[in-house]
Amino acid sequence: MKSKCLIVTCENKLNLSYYLKDYFIIGVERGCLDLISKGIEIDYAISDFDHVTNEEFELIKANAKELEVLSNEKDFLDGKEAIQKAYSLGATEVLFVANPTKRNDMNLSVIEFCAKDRVKVLSDTSITYCLQKGENILEFEKYQDYTYITLFPIHQTNVTIEGLKYEASELQLLPYSTRAYSNCFIPYVDGKITTSNAMLVIFGK
Repeated sequence: MKSKCLIVTCENKLNLSYYLKDYFIIGVERGCLDLISKGIEIDYAISDFDHVTNEEFELIKANAKELEVLSNEKDFLDGKEAIQKAYSLGATEVLFVANPTKRNDMNLSVIEFCAKDRVKVLSDTSITYCLQKGENILEFEKYQDYTYITLFPIHQTNVTIEGLKYEASELQLLPYSTRAYSNCFIPYVDGKITTSNAMLVIFGK
């Protein structure tokens, strides 16, 4: 298996063709239908498939190289199962496509996926991943299409923010604090985040 893995969990507006050459492709639930509609071959499909019709399930079976049907009574979310599968197959880097839903509990699962599972989460309007303890560079060229930059602490953290519109030195943040929300780039300048503990960064449009 390729060392990079793309997990698609939902229908989305993203151009996924960039990932075809170097990424192992896992489809979850309706994410499989998104991949099929875009003409992307599914290396592995995994889910309980309780949100697809019988006809859609047959289409997924016909288009996936491998298929794993999970029980709908299980210990982990479908997305978590897919992440565990990716790592068990040898992935060292995982991108996870998921759009926000009307269920806030499901939306909060992104925190665990990024902080504990080392996953980068992409949606139609955002990118979320975990900054590691120490110095982290936010590249303007890579993320300039995003308007907002939010830092979300999952531990008590001291953070220094440089090169963004709103700077701070040794700002003390408690877990889940909103004090470092809605920053933004200075045009053509990379941001630098120095943190005493791992924390999430969210780029939003």
